[in-house]
Amino acid sequence: MSLFLTNYIHLWIIMEINTLFLISLMSMYSKNFKSTFNFFIIQSISSLMLIMLMMIKNNFYSHTIFNVSLILVFFLKLGIFPFFFWPPLINMNLNWMLIFIMSTSQKLIPLLIFNTFFNQISNPNIMYMIISLSISSSLISTIMNYNETNFKKILTYSSTNHLSWMIFILIFDSSMFFLYFFIYFFSMIFLCLIFNKFKINSFFDLMKFQFFNYNKINFILSLNFLIISALPPFLTFMIKINSMKIMIENYALFSSLSLTLISIFTLIFYMNIIVKLNMLNMMKTKYFHSFKFNIKFNFFSSLLISFLSLFFMFSLFNSIN
Repeated sequence: MSLFLTNYIHLWIIMEINTLFLISLMSMYSKNFKSTFNFFIIQSISSLMLIMLMMIKNNFYSHTIFNVSLILVFFLKLGIFPFFFWPPLINMNLNWMLIFIMSTSQKLIPLLIFNTFFNQISNPNIMYMIISLSISSSLISTIMNYNETNFKKILTYSSTNHLSWMIFILIFDSSMFFLYFFIYFFSMIFLCLIFNKFKINSFFDLMKFQFFNYNKINFILSLNFLIISALPPFLTFMIKINSMKIMIENYALFSSLSLTLISIFTLIFYMNIIVKLNMLNMMKTKYFHSFKFNIKFNFFSSLLISFLSLFFMFSLFNSIN
């Protein structure tokens, strides 16, 4: 319903109904009352501040401090830098289906309201602030994912990273944003359904797929991680390419370069997950018996794939131009 609404008050009401629905599910299915209460407090504060700013926007819309306050309220609600600390703490105590809702539908309506306010930004300082905070959020979520073994935290930080891209894409092309969001939505639902069914919470739990010979599930999981990682030739990669093209055309070259470099390093830990997911099958081959399959090899092979992807990306970008 929210996709067909443009009035921000209507969107705010739908957003609050969705939040109340999620809090109800959390109270029923989450054993940790503290997480539910913290989520309720954060969402209540951000929603009250948001509706207050909405009501005074006609008088203060051109004021920089109003726009800065509005951006910070949106980023608090979404869990983006500098308010990136609360989503992993809450998601740690949720089941996978609640994490799926937190990562998808709970983010969509605030992004639509955000677009309603900032689709015609005339102040370049406000635009630079949004871009800087989004890049910082993407960078920090990537750093936090390294050496992380808990899959709930990994997918939460991954969601934050994708959210940064969604904000960038939404600023420049809203139709491309919806395409990106729905691809991410369907990839996440497959991952969360499988993780929920097999009680996957850490890298060690991935061995269940190897010992019980779930080759089809291995393939589906690997494919979904590749789609989320935006590796060529998947559609998420093409969307990012077009987004970068639009950013460069709008003189956001530094932003485009920063997000590209961050995406290379996010690709490393996605490839690390895929390698560990298929490790036992790989070790059955003669090649991996003769080769010492260690952490250093994982890192450098992932890095090689990342830079090859970057080379392919710029080759394609030059051909488009």
